[in-house]
Amino acid sequence: MDLSTEYTERKGSVHHDTHATPPNFIQKEHWRYQSMRKADLESNPDVFDLSKHDRFTPEQKDIWRPAGAIPASRIEAACQAYAGGRPLSAPVVDAPIFEHRDFPGLQVVSGLLPPETQVLFTSCLMHRDLADPSHKINLQADFDIRYPPKPTSEPLRFDNTFFLRDRSAAEDVLVPKIPDKQKPLNNEQFLYTKLRWLTLGEQYDWPTRSYAKHATPFPSDLSTLVTGLFPHIRPESGVVLMYGAKDFMPVHRDVSEQCQRALASFSVGCDGIFIMAKGEDDGEGENAPRTVAIRVRSGDCVHLTGNARWAWHAMARTIPSTCPPFLANWPVGTPGASAVEEKAFKKWRGYMGTKRINVSCRQVWD
Repeated sequence: MDLSTEYTERKGSVHHDTHATPPNFIQKEHWRYQSMRKADLESNPDVFDLSKHDRFTPEQKDIWRPAGAIPASRIEAACQAYAGGRPLSAPVVDAPIFEHRDFPGLQVVSGLLPPETQVLFTSCLMHRDLADPSHKINLQADFDIRYPPKPTSEPLRFDNTFFLRDRSAAEDVLVPKIPDKQKPLNNEQFLYTKLRWLTLGEQYDWPTRSYAKHATPFPSDLSTLVTGLFPHIRPESGVVLMYGAKDFMPVHRDVSEQCQRALASFSVGCDGIFIMAKGEDDGEGENAPRTVAIRVRSGDCVHLTGNARWAWHAMARTIPSTCPPFLANWPVGTPGASAVEEKAFKKWRGYMGTKRINVSCRQVWD
């Protein structure tokens, strides 16, 4: 496919075939990285780790070129606003943006979110937003879920979370709506193995691969963070993906949104291998098949704009035991936790040590 002419504009909207089949060459790359040994990933020259850009060869630096930077003052202001005005405990520096030469619009900002913002980011998502039944999760259609009570109005208080419950208490079991189809899930099975995704704001319908306008608000603090870092993005929907050690996201395109705005995809937790493709299986010249693989680390942001916004891509795998130490013991270390809450969180110590969370924030409507 020719990504430069792949879409048509209608009153500012972009229209694609949301059920199109990915080309074979990226499927093969996806499978290759899935099966690659961890040691081979470390030494593979085709996997780019932008946190090591200063050690790139001249040839690699020609592929990944500077595309500007997010000033430290903007990062500090956005993260401070996200934390309710609380200042960061350590200074930040400008965050360089690197863009791939052969994939215009594929941009990576390495280490954009400071460590304490990553902890707060995880806490807001997994404590507050997961416990809000207005946000869809993958289990709602098949299970009756007893949600925690509504939180207090006090900012940065996470007292409405599934993580204050025991791992296997009988009263917290998720009961299947069709008992012959599924088995009940205790809290540990729910949070560790069966929870796959959460949608924020405008709800994405996975079976139809489309959006329908809802009244579900996008979290205002997350909107403040995203717009503070990327003023051109007005986030209306966030797709939150939870990965375990063996989880992956198949090859797909984000083409259901009815506008051409950029997308910002944030990662926390363990590292992952992100791949993107352009071209056709049998294409030549500009249509020749091309792929790129990126090692995405905790705190990184992949910013997709232009033609890259609509490209085929996938998260080929998660790399276990790579969560940074400041996040690995979460929910222990949740900001603002009381002594009672911290004691309850110890029962879940190390949850993020096995997990990777990716949040793609995007505008849906013109």
